[in-house]
Amino acid sequence: MKKDVAVFGLGYFGYSVARECYKYGHSVLAVDKNKMIVEQIKDDVTEAICANVADEDTLKELAINKFDVVVLSMSNSFESQILTLAFLKRLEAKYVICKANTKIQEEILYKMGADQVILPEREIAKKVATKINFENFFEMLDLEGELKIVNIKANKNLIGKSLKELDLRRKYDLNILAIKRANDKLKLTVNPDYVINENDELIIVGVEENILKLM
Repeated sequence: MKKDVAVFGLGYFGYSVARECYKYGHSVLAVDKNKMIVEQIKDDVTEAICANVADEDTLKELAINKFDVVVLSMSNSFESQILTLAFLKRLEAKYVICKANTKIQEEILYKMGADQVILPEREIAKKVATKINFENFFEMLDLEGELKIVNIKANKNLIGKSLKELDLRRKYDLNILAIKRANDKLKLTVNPDYVINENDELIIVGVEENILKLM
């Protein structure tokens, strides 16, 4: 579903979020005090303006409560970020995502009313650790709670065994959503008698702890 997104602060994080949201088809307003950055991004978002959002009157002019999501990425001035967040909450912004640089900043932003706080370095660290942890994994998607969808390459624990024999649902509370054979299309419906081959890729959903038991 198309959303109206406002991104305040166009450092590397904010700039990237604005561009990616626009690529996904969302309506994106990008705002920064730096005219040069605003000029650079104007063709990659719906609208780009140069303004100081740490000003309540400016936020009122932007009709901030019409946006589904507001992303605050003013990493050079935490004081301005807090002030802007306070104004956004007073103006009844629907959902505010903030970027933080430290754990303390994260705690403060949550106490100030942020709906979600992201520490980019921590998120990157998690992904790197996951790649190391899941030796054969290609991609991982976090779902609600502890559930994850993982795309893994078949390993010695799986190769040569049928889905019925593996019985992953009963043994590990895991579900195979699809299987992709080498040079073949993704199979969403798989026969229980199907035998896992060496180059198969499996898309599995379950809790990370249980997925690790297959590795």
